[in-house]
Parts: sequence; structure tokens; C-alpha cells
Amino acid sequence: LPDLVRQEDIRGDLQCHTDWSDGRASLEQMARRAIRRGLEYLLITDHSHGLGVARGVSPADLDSQGKKIDELNSGFNGSFSILKGVEVEVRADGSLDLDPPVLERLDLVVAAVHSSLSQERERITARYLKALDSPFVHILAHPTGRLIDRRDGADADWDAIFRKAAERKVLLEINASPQRLDLPDRLIRRALELGCFFVISTDSHSPEQFEFLEFGVGMARRGGLTTRNIASCWTLRELMKWKEERSTQ
Repeated sequence: LPDLVRQEDIRGDLQCHTDWSDGRASLEQMARRAIRRGLEYLLITDHSHGLGVARGVSPADLDSQGKKIDELNSGFNGSFSILKGVEVEVRADGSLDLDPPVLERLDLVVAAVHSSLSQERERITARYLKALDSPFVHILAHPTGRLIDRRDGADADWDAIFRKAAERKVLLEINASPQRLDLPDRLIRRALELGCFFVISTDSHSPEQFEFLEFGVGMARRGGLTTRNIASCWTLRELMKWKEERSTQ
């Protein structure tokens, strides 16, 4: 059997929300809890302003938030790092609701489809493929969009999407929220076969939700993943090196 990923292998969480959008705690509160959870870095991914129900952040908000992140990081003296990011909305036509000059200032960008998930198969597949073609997208959040017992995931051509993600070196999220558990295990296995890499993220909206990590690790294990397949197991230096190398290809 492969040496499957374990909770203690996870070094960073690459999706969480604060009270700058629909989260329920401050940047500092989320960072302090992540440190207590044993993490080395945390990507802040408040929703972009295109998702109105989440009180999404504007470009000006992201600039202000970035200054606050710099202040907090200076206090950690390298022992922990908060990364600047956003969960950018993928519009119905596959475009992103923040412009490239805004996205390129961030450390990592998470793209997400939250609306119009009932689009016909061909159209929603094209939507995903267009978003994945953006050079500014590093992670595809909760890919199917399912909400357990509430909403089915998108009916898309997942093989085509996984091949595009592998080609463009976009990481696929395994969302650890008990409401999502997305990607599900069967799609993790298929994406792995097609050459994809992954992240395990808690999608925390409050400090205690970092404990969701165990559910994401469980899904990853069911999908047959090892630390080699999961960017959340990399050191921050390895993660930033991956980003730099990806941008030159």
C-alpha cells in the first residue's frame, strides 16, 4: 500500500475566510488558531466582491488587508506566515471577477464556481476550462460545487477539466468542510490518474473550523494520495518555488 497522507503531514491551509468577508473572526484570530493547530502558513482567501451574499472584498479592500497581513507577519518573525490571497469568483462565462493587475499582486489565487451550477454539461465544462486557462489561478476550490444533502455538484466533463488542470498546473482542492468534502474520493482517484496535484483546505470561516482538517485528510486517503501529491504538505519555500517555476512555463 502507498504511504498515505496523515494529518501531521499538513504544513499549511490554503483556504480560509475572515471578517473581511463572510468569516467570523479577525485575521489575527485565524492566524493564532492556525499556529495552535500546528500549521506553518495560512492563505487568506476572502471572497471577491462578485459573490455579493458573502460581502466580498474589493480591490481596495485587498490592498488594505495586505497591509494588515504585512503587519502581522512582521510580528511572527518568520515562525509563521500569512499569505495574501482571494477566492475569486468564476463568472457564468468563465471569466474572473477581479482583473489581472489585482490578482498578480497576491501570493496565491483560489478560483471558485458558486453560481449557475446547473448549466448544461458542455457550457459549464467550457466555463471551468476558461478559468483554468488564466495564468493567475493557482487553485480550483471545491471543484464540483456540491453541498452534501443540499445540492448536487456540477454535471461537467471532469476528465477534460482534470487534464486542463494538470496541463496548467492548477492544484485541485479537497475541501474539508463536512458540508462539501469536495473533491469526492472517486474524482480524486481519477484526477490523480490524469496527473493532477492537490491541496487539502479547511475552508474555515471561524477558528474552530481548522479542526475540519481531519475530514479532508480522510478524503485524500480514500483517494490514495501521499504527501508527494499534496501541496499542503510542502514547505512554504517549496510552495513559492513551485509558483515561480509554474509562471515561467
